[in-house]
Amino acid sequence: MSDQRIIHAVSHTHWDREWYFTTLDTQVFAVKAFSKLIDALEANPALIYHLDGQSSLLSDFLQIRPALTERVNALVKARRLLTGPWYTQPDLFNIATESMFRNLRIGIHHAQAAGGCMDVLYLPDTFGSHAQLPQIAAAFNLHNILLRRGYDPQHMGPTEVCWQTASGDAVKTAIIPFGYSLAHPERGGRYRNFSLHHFKLETWPLVEKLKQLTTSRHLLCPIGGDQVSCDAEFDRLIAKVDAHSDDHYIASSYEDYFAALNENDLPLYEGEFRQPRLSRVHKTIGSSRYDIKKANDAAETQLIHQTEPLLALARANGLACSEEMLEKAWRMLLESHAHDSMGGCNSDETNRDVLTRCAHAQQTGDALFSLHAQLLLANLAADRDYRFLLVNGTSAPTVCVHDQVLISPAATFTLTDEQGVALEFVLLEQQRIRRPRAVLLTPDGEVETFSADYYYLNRVDILHAPVPRLGMAVFFVNCAEPVALPWMKPLRQTFIENQHYRISWHDQNLQLFDKRSQRTLTRLVQLSDLGNDGDLYDFSPLAGDHELRAGWMELVGVKQHPAKQEMTVASTLMLPECLNADRSGRSEQQKPVAVTLTVTLEEQLIRFHLDIDNQVREHRMQLIFDTGEAINAVQADMPFGWITRQNQNITDAQGFSERPVDIEPFMHQLRAHDDFHLFARGLKEYEYADRELRVTLFRGAEHLGKDDLLWRPGRASGQRLATPEANLLGPLTFDFALCLAPLTPVARVEMAQRYRVNPTLWQWQCDQRCLHRLDNFDLFLPVHPVTVRHLLEDIPEGMALSGVDVLYGETLVRLYNPGEYPLTLPAHWQTCNALGEPLDKHEVKPSEHVNVKLA
Repeated sequence: MSDQRIIHAVSHTHWDREWYFTTLDTQVFAVKAFSKLIDALEANPALIYHLDGQSSLLSDFLQIRPALTERVNALVKARRLLTGPWYTQPDLFNIATESMFRNLRIGIHHAQAAGGCMDVLYLPDTFGSHAQLPQIAAAFNLHNILLRRGYDPQHMGPTEVCWQTASGDAVKTAIIPFGYSLAHPERGGRYRNFSLHHFKLETWPLVEKLKQLTTSRHLLCPIGGDQVSCDAEFDRLIAKVDAHSDDHYIASSYEDYFAALNENDLPLYEGEFRQPRLSRVHKTIGSSRYDIKKANDAAETQLIHQTEPLLALARANGLACSEEMLEKAWRMLLESHAHDSMGGCNSDETNRDVLTRCAHAQQTGDALFSLHAQLLLANLAADRDYRFLLVNGTSAPTVCVHDQVLISPAATFTLTDEQGVALEFVLLEQQRIRRPRAVLLTPDGEVETFSADYYYLNRVDILHAPVPRLGMAVFFVNCAEPVALPWMKPLRQTFIENQHYRISWHDQNLQLFDKRSQRTLTRLVQLSDLGNDGDLYDFSPLAGDHELRAGWMELVGVKQHPAKQEMTVASTLMLPECLNADRSGRSEQQKPVAVTLTVTLEEQLIRFHLDIDNQVREHRMQLIFDTGEAINAVQADMPFGWITRQNQNITDAQGFSERPVDIEPFMHQLRAHDDFHLFARGLKEYEYADRELRVTLFRGAEHLGKDDLLWRPGRASGQRLATPEANLLGPLTFDFALCLAPLTPVARVEMAQRYRVNPTLWQWQCDQRCLHRLDNFDLFLPVHPVTVRHLLEDIPEGMALSGVDVLYGETLVRLYNPGEYPLTLPAHWQTCNALGEPLDKHEVKPSEHVNVKLA
């Protein structure tokens, strides 16, 4: 019986900006390849080519060859050269929600500036996709999604579905289960080297297998590969293939393929794409190159929760400037969000570039914040020295400042708001410093003037400063009569305690007593160490290896303040230096690894700061939390809500491309029980068993790719390249927190954001320069009224803040509903989509977002 289908053959390249090579390597090649591509498209009107769904490729190319701009734009406008909607092909599990929105906002902007944006959210190689991607696509008026990895036909149905989110957004979605190169150009998939044998051996059997997965009359056959040049005679290639095939092959495009699919015939699918059935999703890549995840988290936090809200406030007051630098900061960070880049599965040389871009993005965001803080503070309480500004870019009603510098003219001082109400603060450190010398230039040379006066550099925590959501507030340092300062006082005891918890050092472990539930956890948190025979893609244990567990051997000290209690414990772990050369076990040679844990009680939050001096290679370290009772499932955060995951307990890995282990990603927070919440900065991977919640700290790896892993048999992923820097030798720091109390959905978001965001304390003072970026520059600070102190009125109770988008002259506030019931929006809000285009919206469903455009 004939089963003829229409095969849409698509000419494309998948372009890794960097990987085992650097971005500069690919740009050198791109100048040659893309120049030839332009010539080929102009010479052959039948040719349509896809530039991997990421507009950064064209932007970079035209920056190097601007003379080709007009020719390129004409091809994009004619939909012969398809680009966008992404700026870069992102990892979706190791970046923040707002990063995905900035990626599309910038990517679509650059694609449209070039002539038009492809209407396909294209992810041919990303290591799985989260369950809210259709909502993000719909927010940008994108009607189609094309994926490769994470699809399991046994559980997800055919390769064409209507993918629906919990909030009801549904987008036409197709999966290319056998990859983006069903006929590889280097093996006979070009017209000039056409090989019928190659098509019979590889392409047509894959098409027949694809037919078994779907009854659709239209099938997709991408023909391209990694960093490949175009086939200038692609239409002639497909005509030749069609002449030899029982199916009907046509030279097509991704957009034309989706146009041929009838959305009404597609079954609904709801959930994420994470199964490694037909292709690897690298389930443990969240713990690869922790240093990159941490650097990215710091840059995202700066841009999303500090820089952009302050820029929006400055704009609302007519004081915004240098806004183009914000896009530059985001573009640098987005270049580090490409799936290999943020995954960390690169050469050491490339990973150094990734880290540098993250640092530069954070520095740019910090400089923009500093510039606009000066512009605003110059016009706020200008008659008061030693004033300082705080910005609240979170969902919480107040902000908490931790370990930041504050200058005071005297040793004793108080802090007050503009109404004179005192702020509670904790003094961590104080230095008495002589005021700097003044230099006068005279005809006889420089004359230095010494000062007998001093000022004081203080390190402080400020507790619950009253700064409105999406707003800013000014505070003052006031000289005070000599009084007892609010120091953290050392105590000779083995416990810390507040109204919620008592944590004691007992039997070389941390024991917690929860006063609300009256439960005792005798081993609150321990360390686990295990050998890692994996690579930069995947963790894989050694056969027969056993984990080493450690408690806390030494009590270093206890400090206390009425609002904050702190305990420090430490251990020295003797760990195997590396794996044996034959990968049969861990080395008998051991090295010491010093670990220090500081535990701080702040109301319902238990903060942890962990220092590890890592001196050994090829191992994985995890935190093990005793949650007090068996865990049935874990809720992990995802864009605009949470996903609940239960262990699959698949013991037979037959038929999978890698072992489907129950190790999963999260962005910033986890819930093991109604009253056991974890928050983290830069940690991305968890698992659970019985009553234990495990969070991976880091893992060291010697190679980019390795063959024959226990958890991933067969070929290496990527190149078998040595990556000694991936062992992360040397000092490492980690920050995480617990809350052992029931929390409403919005309270969880507020606590997570309050924990993650340490707002910048920007102070106006003349004693110490270079305290903040740009504070010693000769800036013109115009006199200008500052009347707007917060951005948005009447935010409904239960609504959480996602971010503030200030790109391209518009201010969009993005909020979402993390709760279980719909929320009604104020009638006067001007709602829009993620591009700023008007959208009539009156309520927000659970796990749904809304964009509000500010005038």
